[in-house]
Amino acid sequence: MSLEDSIEEFRYKGTDIGLCPFAKLINKLNEVDKKALFNAIEKSLPDITLANALRKEGYKIAEISIAQHRKGICRCKNNA
Repeated sequence: MSLEDSIEEFRYKGTDIGLCPFAKLINKLNEVDKKALFNAIEKSLPDITLANALRKEGYKIAEISIAQHRKGICRCKNNA
């Protein structure tokens, strides 16, 4: 593999550098799922509820990642 190939491979992978796992997950959601997630957040549903629902849908996310993002102490908040 050439350097050019490697650059092309990683070209779009770095677009979410500095974001926490929960923010990265949000960026991957389609608009319908994103709206459902934001509605659940607005209803102040517990982090464990969100994590369990997301995991059931096949997303890999920890409750602590959601909690840190919601509290504003996650990686993406520190890089803003």
